[in-house]
Amino acid sequence: MDNKDTYLLNFKGYNFESSFVDADFLENLDDFEIRDDDVFIITFPKSGTIWTQQILSLIYFEGHRNRTEDLSTLDRIPFFEYNIRKTDFLNRPSPRLFCSHLPYYLVPKGLKSKKAKDRRSSVLKISRFLEKELGEEDVEAIVEQATFQNMQSDPRANYDEILKYEVGKRTDEGHFLRKGTVGDWKHHLTVEQNERFDKIFQRNMKDLPLKFIWDLNEE
Repeated sequence: MDNKDTYLLNFKGYNFESSFVDADFLENLDDFEIRDDDVFIITFPKSGTIWTQQILSLIYFEGHRNRTEDLSTLDRIPFFEYNIRKTDFLNRPSPRLFCSHLPYYLVPKGLKSKKAKDRRSSVLKISRFLEKELGEEDVEAIVEQATFQNMQSDPRANYDEILKYEVGKRTDEGHFLRKGTVGDWKHHLTVEQNERFDKIFQRNMKDLPLKFIWDLNEE
C-alpha cells in the first residue's frame, strides 16, 4: 500500500482515488465471499458502465422498471471498490449486484471461479445477440465443439498452418493452440532459464510503458 500523493492510493501496482476507497477493504478483497447469484459488471472506465447499470436495474427491479421506486442505479448496483454510500455488502440481500473497474488480478478469488467456463450460456447469449435461432441439437453441438480440446484437434480452428508462414519452419512438436492454460511456460523453463529471460526482457523492454502479466496469480 503506497500513498503516492494527496489524490492517489497505490495498491499492488494499481492506482485508486484515495478519497473514495477504503484501504482495509482493498487489503481483504481477495477473501471477499462471493455468492452464487452475485452479479458483477466489470468494465474499463467510460466504457458503458452506467448504461449497463441502468439496463440491469431495469431487468432486476420491477420498481425501477415501472418507476414506482425512486432509487438511483448507484444504490441498486454500487461500485465494489468505491463504496461511497458505505453499504454493508456482507449483509446485503441477494441477488447482490456490483459494478467495478478492478483488474482481473485484484478481484476476489471466489469470483474467478464462478461461471467462468459456462460455454452453453455464452453460446445462447451470443446467438440471441446475433438474432440467430438455434435448435437444441445445434446448441449442444456448438458447446461440444467449442471446448478447447476439440478446437485443438480441429484443423479448422487450430491455426497450425500459420506457424509455417510466420515462423518460417514447422516441427511436429508445436501447435498454435497449445494447452489453453496460463503459466505453462513453468513446465518448460528452469528457474535459471526464467531468470535469464527476465534479465534480457527487462533490458530490452525497459523503455516500453507496458506491464505484462505472465501468471494469473501474479500481483
